[in-house]
Amino acid sequence: MNFLRGASLIFLALGLTACSSSKVVRVPASLTPLDSPLQIERNWQVQLNEMRAFEEKGLNIAQNKEMVFAADVQGLVSAFAKENQSRWTDQVLWQIQLSEKIVSGPVLDQNHLIVGTAKGKVIALSSESGDVVWQTQLSSEVVGRAVVAEQKLFTRTVDGRLYALSATSGRIIWVTENQIPNLSLRGVAPVLYHQGRLYIGWETGKVEAVSADSGKSLWESRIAIPRGRTDLERMVDVQASLVIKQDRLFALGYHGKLVAMNLENGNLYYAKDVSGYRDFVVDDQAIYVVDEDDIVHAYDLSNGTKLWSQVGLKYRSLRDLKVYKDMLLAIDGLGYLHWLNKTHGTISARVKHSNEYGDEDQVVQALVEGDRLYLLDNAGTINSYQVEPSDLSTFQTAAEPTAAEQGQ
Repeated sequence: MNFLRGASLIFLALGLTACSSSKVVRVPASLTPLDSPLQIERNWQVQLNEMRAFEEKGLNIAQNKEMVFAADVQGLVSAFAKENQSRWTDQVLWQIQLSEKIVSGPVLDQNHLIVGTAKGKVIALSSESGDVVWQTQLSSEVVGRAVVAEQKLFTRTVDGRLYALSATSGRIIWVTENQIPNLSLRGVAPVLYHQGRLYIGWETGKVEAVSADSGKSLWESRIAIPRGRTDLERMVDVQASLVIKQDRLFALGYHGKLVAMNLENGNLYYAKDVSGYRDFVVDDQAIYVVDEDDIVHAYDLSNGTKLWSQVGLKYRSLRDLKVYKDMLLAIDGLGYLHWLNKTHGTISARVKHSNEYGDEDQVVQALVEGDRLYLLDNAGTINSYQVEPSDLSTFQTAAEPTAAEQGQ
């Protein structure tokens, strides 16, 4: 089943249609000049291990007040000083090489860093030293980033099991099992905790609420329905992270819909026909979503009315959307960072990420902290950038949409 999960994402990444008789290559939107009011200045950069495509799905960058934490698929976990140090050896506060590939994390919980491995282990490390505090063997690959609440750690494995562990000892408290289809996207959405409940997006296209205390199912609701002739055409998933805002649960389905749901029973307030698998952004006014064609859409939070669409980044392999101050940050698969105006969706600024250690500039994970950006790329570099006003020098950027295109 792991091969099929990986293979399905390869189809997406190559930009092929889900048609059994033909293959259509999707061409990224062309670049045009843009005077960018922002620029990025590198604070520091450290080389880790290179990552092949699709290996980084469950990885992320964690932080506390003084340190930034990252892991790579070769099992290396590192802690870095946030402030620029004069020497590389001072920038890296500690590193530990685990014997297994890391496929999720690190997640910071007080003084512990939590990672999941390809061989089914959840490992808690000391955030101060990197020493292993505890480790627990689960049933299969731990692809779900952990969430900690109620002194429990909740995570998912690739075989459809949902686990609750003791956050202090790693002891398994309860486990539930769900049937998983043979073909699905690589990785899973993190479990979402809220007021004693867990909300989970499943590879079956369903969203489920369960009791955090017992794992008992409280309700489930389908937001993506399999359609088509082939397994690829019928593939559905809930890959994007779930979001709770204003007492509503928001979910996005691949080959499904964007929905606003009742937290108590899963009933829909509204549903919009948009398919996607990247994490989206919700604020007090709107929901901002990247669809499977890399078009960015904004929908009114209260009723789901479409506010705008930005087609200038189409087919550019966008990553998960981020928030930068009052703007959206969209990072594409060619190494460009795009800042979008939330009100009308126009591209306000763009810069190019590049590293000093290799030609691969594809950013796989990003963390925003004020005016500072931390980026992890496929070449295995972790980068700290400072965002600053520019001198309005010309940067290469994707074409702005016409007024007609924005109204789509």
